[in-house]
Amino acid sequence: MQLIAFCSMFASPMNGMAEEGTTIYARELVKKGFEQVRVAQSGDTLFVGIENRAYRWEPRGVAEALALLMPLLGDSATLSLTCLKSGIPLVTVVVTKQQYLGLVNHKTDAKAFASSIKSMMSVSQYQEGIGRQKALNSSFLKPDITLSPLLRLQLGNFDHPLEMQFSIVPGVSMSLVKGMTLSAQVIVPIYNNLSVEGGYIRPGIISLSQLFRLPYSFFATVTAGYFTRERYGIAGQVRKYFFNGKVSVGASAAYTSGAGYNGETWIYNRPKLVTWSCDATWRWSKQDLTVKASAGRFIAQDFGWRVDVSRQFGEVSIGFFAMISDGISNGGFNFIVPLPPRKYSTKHRVRVRPGSYVPWEYRAKGLPPQGRTFSTGGSIEEIFYYMNADYVRNNVGKEILRVTR
Repeated sequence: MQLIAFCSMFASPMNGMAEEGTTIYARELVKKGFEQVRVAQSGDTLFVGIENRAYRWEPRGVAEALALLMPLLGDSATLSLTCLKSGIPLVTVVVTKQQYLGLVNHKTDAKAFASSIKSMMSVSQYQEGIGRQKALNSSFLKPDITLSPLLRLQLGNFDHPLEMQFSIVPGVSMSLVKGMTLSAQVIVPIYNNLSVEGGYIRPGIISLSQLFRLPYSFFATVTAGYFTRERYGIAGQVRKYFFNGKVSVGASAAYTSGAGYNGETWIYNRPKLVTWSCDATWRWSKQDLTVKASAGRFIAQDFGWRVDVSRQFGEVSIGFFAMISDGISNGGFNFIVPLPPRKYSTKHRVRVRPGSYVPWEYRAKGLPPQGRTFSTGGSIEEIFYYMNADYVRNNVGKEILRVTR
């Protein structure tokens, strides 16, 4: 009975003033560049759903939305803001007007603000309420044309102490329908003295991926196409989150084969290789530190395990890893850094912009094939990397202060 009553509040606004108010909120969010906008009010709580493609960083998008809406709300109001990806709700942030005023008036600091607000993977109120509304400013069929750098480094011999391959990667990405994304890349080499092939223009990731949100914080993806490390085929992944994203377990499997372009013609084999992996991840929310242990069968048909430890410092991430597969050990480090600008243009349906982030990984032993995997370009972990509920909560207060100063 309570659920029916809750939903009925969204089915028909309380009065004409409430309807007019929510329309104003929605229009202001659209003007700001947010997509998939849905707004409804129940009592003193304003429920909002948005998809952020206007700002590079998700906590910045949340901060911009809060800074826009909070001054329009009453002193006793609460804002429940749900963030979406390709039309699928992922995380909800709940902030009261008093908590917001305490932060912007410098009565509390960003750390205390983060401790007081709610940020959760649960999106049940969004799904039961405004999730069925027609969205304003749809994010579907709006291509992003990006230009990203690609860097590979390896310590060489005496004559070539540092071997490098540097390329530029033009790409296009577009959400077709809810959860479905089409991506395509071309790798254009600029400099290459690595002792591997790749000194010619060749395809990058070309894929069609479908993301599903299932009950009880289960997520699944199915991706088909051409992946990194010259693999093509089909790959699937499932992941279950516990304790608001602090713990997760996942499994993935793929059926692929080798394929490549040598500058003149395509060379490929029929799919015949099955690779798989299982992992468990624990996140220390206070420090934005993640520990992951995984095991599986890799491209060279070797079996092994790997341990990753990474920490996020705002938008920058630094990590280390160790692995052993078929008796061959290896290790190294990786990092992710953002590319400017922080805000993207939303004036046109087709947008041209730099890539958002540059990931890079260094292996101490670059030549052994053991332990090598490929990327489909859209794993569940990558989707949640900057949208983890605790991560958003830890960083949104600092971003609000930057936005409102």
